[in-house]
Amino acid sequence: MIAFMLTIYVAVVVLLFKMKLVKPNPYPIALILVAGIFVIGGPAVAWTLSAPVSPRVVTTQYVVQLVPYVKGQVAKVHAQANVPMKKGDLLLEINPTPYQNALDQATAQLQAAREGLKQAEAGVDVAKASVASAAAGVQQATAAVGQSKAVVSNALASIKRAKAGIASAEAGVTKAKAADDLAKTEEQIAVNLQKTDAGAISALRVTQSVQSRQAADAALQAAETGVNEAQAALLQAEAGLSQSQAAEQQAAAGLVAAQAVQQQADASESQAMLGVKIAASKVQAAEAQVSDAQFNLGQCKMLAPADGYVVNWTVQEGTMLVPVPLAAAGTFINTEQTFIVASYPQNWLMNVESGDDVELVLNPFPGRLFKGKVDQVIPATGEGQFDPSKSVPLASQVGSHGFLAVKILLDQDQTIPSLPLGAGGTVAIYTDHGKPVHIISKVAIRMQKWLLYIMPS
Repeated sequence: MIAFMLTIYVAVVVLLFKMKLVKPNPYPIALILVAGIFVIGGPAVAWTLSAPVSPRVVTTQYVVQLVPYVKGQVAKVHAQANVPMKKGDLLLEINPTPYQNALDQATAQLQAAREGLKQAEAGVDVAKASVASAAAGVQQATAAVGQSKAVVSNALASIKRAKAGIASAEAGVTKAKAADDLAKTEEQIAVNLQKTDAGAISALRVTQSVQSRQAADAALQAAETGVNEAQAALLQAEAGLSQSQAAEQQAAAGLVAAQAVQQQADASESQAMLGVKIAASKVQAAEAQVSDAQFNLGQCKMLAPADGYVVNWTVQEGTMLVPVPLAAAGTFINTEQTFIVASYPQNWLMNVESGDDVELVLNPFPGRLFKGKVDQVIPATGEGQFDPSKSVPLASQVGSHGFLAVKILLDQDQTIPSLPLGAGGTVAIYTDHGKPVHIISKVAIRMQKWLLYIMPS
């Protein structure tokens, strides 16, 4: 466009010289040159800063390297190169036999782990029942100990009562003996008096003395019998105490044994609970293995990651695939999103902002004008990147070509054909500055649209 304006200006100047309206003197020529600079250069500067146009355009799409997750031999290839596909369509199949076997093995291990968990849980139930039984045994042993202690206490009380009975009986013997001695003395006195002087004492008195002595003898004998009975009761009470103490010791031994059984039952329960935890962890590990095996089996089918097509298809049936990025099975082009990237000199972008209107022409579609918006000016360029290296960067390599990239999104309210990856074109950005000079870019971009028919790019 600048060349066109310059051509018109030169034609006008030549015409003025031809018509001799301007004489070819140094001053008019210098004035014409200065005027040309302002007439052509001023609009050109305003044009490049307000509505910059760039032929450095390329269409970009996301590219996915088709690297399998599992290794194996290709069983069948379903996708054809450069044929459009939908997301989820089957690209190829890897021989699933090894992974099906791994899944079957993992499933069997999971079943065995679940059976082990059931057995461990049943062992816990048995251990809990043993704990309950042992606790009941401890309660019974404790009750038996308490009962035997009560029997011992009763036996001690019986011994005490028997000793008191012996003391009382011995006191009765002493008293009865004293009464018997007195009765014997009175009888002897009565008998002697009767022998000495029959009239000194009556026969009745003598008879009474004899009867009193006989009664005293009987009382003494009864008292002695009571002592014997009391001593027999003491012996019986002592024998009962020995039996009660033996029973108490036996009950205490039974309590200790019951407590030992309870401790053993508690230990068995703890061990059974630990067995349940171990079995549960084995089930979780087996489930994880089954999940991994199912995932690996599913990865034997490589699916399209998005709408698009496959290029650089390098596999066929029988090819061995490995999960290595450097050994991709092919390249997949994602056609769901297409971006336009244009390259501009850095100073031309000083007024460009996100949302500015864009018009562009794509080389594969002559005669068509596409519209869009500026998505963003990418504020970085690879020329400013220094990769980590053992070598010191060369000063001669430092520098920039002075270009930045602009990402453009096409408007969705227009009919957009399937854009090929890497297509070129020409783009014009209309900023909010210098709108009167936007007409230059509008004319230039429309001229380029029709020139593509005769000047292919």
